[in-house]
Amino acid sequence: MTGKCLRFRILIFALALGFTCAVRVTGRWNTGTNLAKVVTKFGFQQTSALDRKNTRGFVFGNVTSTSSSSRSFLFALVPQTLIGSFYDGFRHTSTCDAMMNNISQIGFESRCLTKGKRGDIFRWIPCMKGKLCREEDDPKVVVPGYQMTMQIEEPSTPEYWYVVLVACNLDTACKWVQSNTSAILDYDIWLTNGRPGSRAASSLTLQFSFDEQDTLEIYVVTFVIYLVLFWIMSHGLQLIKSRAPPERLRLLNVIIVMKTTGIALQCLNVYVFSLDGQGLFFARVLGEILRVAGVEVLWLLLLLLSRGWELYPKTAVSLRSCLIAWSIFAAVYFLLFVFNFIYLFDVLHEIDVFSSWPGYGQLFVRILLALWFLAEIRKLILREKNEERAAFVAHIGAGFLVWFVYLPGLGVIAMFISQLWRFKIILGITTFANYVIIACLLHLFWPTSSYSKYFYLESHLHRHRTESLEIHDLEKLLFETDESDFDTAETNPDNPLLAI
Repeated sequence: MTGKCLRFRILIFALALGFTCAVRVTGRWNTGTNLAKVVTKFGFQQTSALDRKNTRGFVFGNVTSTSSSSRSFLFALVPQTLIGSFYDGFRHTSTCDAMMNNISQIGFESRCLTKGKRGDIFRWIPCMKGKLCREEDDPKVVVPGYQMTMQIEEPSTPEYWYVVLVACNLDTACKWVQSNTSAILDYDIWLTNGRPGSRAASSLTLQFSFDEQDTLEIYVVTFVIYLVLFWIMSHGLQLIKSRAPPERLRLLNVIIVMKTTGIALQCLNVYVFSLDGQGLFFARVLGEILRVAGVEVLWLLLLLLSRGWELYPKTAVSLRSCLIAWSIFAAVYFLLFVFNFIYLFDVLHEIDVFSSWPGYGQLFVRILLALWFLAEIRKLILREKNEERAAFVAHIGAGFLVWFVYLPGLGVIAMFISQLWRFKIILGITTFANYVIIACLLHLFWPTSSYSKYFYLESHLHRHRTESLEIHDLEKLLFETDESDFDTAETNPDNPLLAI
């Protein structure tokens, strides 16, 4: 077979836009052009000793052929500990014997591999349409409506498993040889944590890979607290009746609306995913776009504040260069996000925002923004002559600088966290950090806050009102003094003028 026919392709049927690593995968495999295909990976949870039957990992589905080929191909489940040797065997020798050498030691096959330690990880495909696969000798254990069911038991710790299609079979001497017949196979495979249909199966965990379990709860809680923040912001805008809300408050309101809407779409996507294993494509994409856009607008707000926007008259603050530079940073960051989100996805390797070059680019942009913010805050403090206002600016710089730099620091820490736990930890920390920074800004911008005196518009109105009240009080005092003198003159009997 030519080198082209022996290419090793990785198929991602979640399109890198689905929520998880393909809890349900459907597609077509041409055995003549792909010797092996890694379809997806899935994190199976630790099996409960109290209910082993219903807490195992399940892989079930249908694999049929569009042709009448009678040759067998292999459907295999490969643990993460062996996927590296499987890939290395193909890359170095491109032979079935090299690829299957280590996997054969744990898998069971009734004719040749009778001592497999992990047992139920092989199926010969394709299966005859309308019938069970040949290894399914007990129809009771097969999920109704499907041709095969495989069970994975993890007694001690969660682990990733890979669904692999291999154009290999065992010859009469029980050696792995290549299936030289070309065939087209259609497959529809489900992967779940727990027995489908059992009482022990929870909708919050069944459809999710272990690394993404509990994310529905995280998104729901986040949505609720953002709704509270949205209500507080609406109440704050209602407090300003005599004039239009300050621009900083309106920009913050835009950020809150974007974040709330994005989280709502994410909740919808994850909820639908918990039901059908696929989710809503448009909700996933639009939610991610709103999330990134909300963060970028938050950058803009903080950078404008560091320039003195809203702290000084508009004529004293130059914003043009700031807006241009922010636009460039935002565009670069978004392009890196799109590239990392769609194109750079490898099922065999642990690739995320902290372990890919687009991810490194995003972190670098964040560091540059932090340095820019720090430089602007420093210049603003040096320019400010009022010590009280300078201290206020310094506190803003110190507090919000932490938000700029925490993400690169989190990336360093994430390198030491197992991928099985990494996603949930990163999601929780970043969600909490973004919420806290927005809540702090709302506290600073609150119309009746004591901090409002540091902003130019409010302080100007306050001085104007104070001066008006002082003049009014002075006029009132003079008027009352004149009346008091007049009354005293009329009632004083010792006044010599009264005797005239």
